[in-house]
Amino acid sequence: MHISTYIRFPVMIAVMIALGGCAKDKCTKIVQRKVYTPILMAVKDYWASIKSEAPREIGTTGKIYVKDQYIFVNEPYKGIHVIDNSTPASPKKVSFLNVMGNIDIAIKGNYLYADSFTDLTVFDISDPRNITFVKRLPEATGYPVSADGLLIGWKMASDSMVIGFTSRDTSYCDCSNDEYMLYFASSEAASSYNNKTQQTGKGGSMARFTITRNYLYAVNFSQLKAFDLSNAADPVFKSSQTIDGGIETIFPYGDYLFIGSQSAMHIYDILNPATPVKRSMVTHFRACDPVVVEGNKAYVTIRSGSTCAGSLNQLQVFDVTNVDNPIKLSTTEMKNPHGLGIDNGKLFICEGNFGLRFMNASDVTNITTTKLVDGLDTYDVIPFENQHRLLVSARDGIYQYDYSTMTDPRLLSKIAVKGHSY
Repeated sequence: MHISTYIRFPVMIAVMIALGGCAKDKCTKIVQRKVYTPILMAVKDYWASIKSEAPREIGTTGKIYVKDQYIFVNEPYKGIHVIDNSTPASPKKVSFLNVMGNIDIAIKGNYLYADSFTDLTVFDISDPRNITFVKRLPEATGYPVSADGLLIGWKMASDSMVIGFTSRDTSYCDCSNDEYMLYFASSEAASSYNNKTQQTGKGGSMARFTITRNYLYAVNFSQLKAFDLSNAADPVFKSSQTIDGGIETIFPYGDYLFIGSQSAMHIYDILNPATPVKRSMVTHFRACDPVVVEGNKAYVTIRSGSTCAGSLNQLQVFDVTNVDNPIKLSTTEMKNPHGLGIDNGKLFICEGNFGLRFMNASDVTNITTTKLVDGLDTYDVIPFENQHRLLVSARDGIYQYDYSTMTDPRLLSKIAVKGHSY
């Protein structure tokens, strides 16, 4: 469901009630629809729940982030698992940061930044086993989308907020001409609607948060936001820019931000880090689009699927020597590419349920697969440069590989999850 659907929230309630009055003897069409009911939580209880807890099983995997010897694994909408990776062959969970509505993570020094529904939250991770809350910036990031495609995080006039939805199937007599409307229940919800100085870590290619030049940059569906981290414990909002809709990922490299969307790769310079400036845009057919960069080359994967709505599954490589005029160098057909990583010409691509691809990209006009690890449903990767070690987020766990030999990568460890991811 798109943003426009949610904006029609009060109208849809009224329409659903009106439809209930259709006379059965005049009904010519019975339509099946889902009715979504908001799950509400008191705001005070929501904030009381944000805290460091003992380590727990990982239910599902989302975004991944590495900092020093620690791995931070997002469990979508629930929080962040902290894992001590001092011994890659035997990583150990040390704590769980309960942050409802969390999807993205970034770290500078001893401070972790996490989205929590619409808010930006700051935590002190000096002791990863006992993380402490520092502050929040209300309404700083934008509304996230639930697994059902509905916007969540709305604060209600009754001091409660929407933290999710339940759904049920229903049927009704269709007296209207609207074939595509989804309906919501709960009159309460309807009436309330109107109401490098410090070391940073590294995220994957699917990240919406990134830190560079002492700034945190965050993207949501249609905006790029900049926060000054001169005082790491006290982020200061500096600017917000509107970008064409469908923004999905952000990747920093040198003086530039490379932003992937469902229809384009956008390049912004950060010569003035408080106010990024758009330099160029490369469009493609509608598809999901993460991007990573190494040297003067940008590697972009585009994929099909119900969320992405496209039909192409490709790796595209661009020469970005002139950021004002990127030039496509090659296209490699893929199965269903998701996240990707690059390390000195060694390329790693998650192929969704088609596995994990290790590739030789030393010649971008002839990129070849050196090893396809099948049997995995993969989402994103982070290569540890100069260590020949790869961190992989997959549906059934977090994997680590030694890729010293690209034709025969060696599995170092797996942290299993009990549920299903993404």
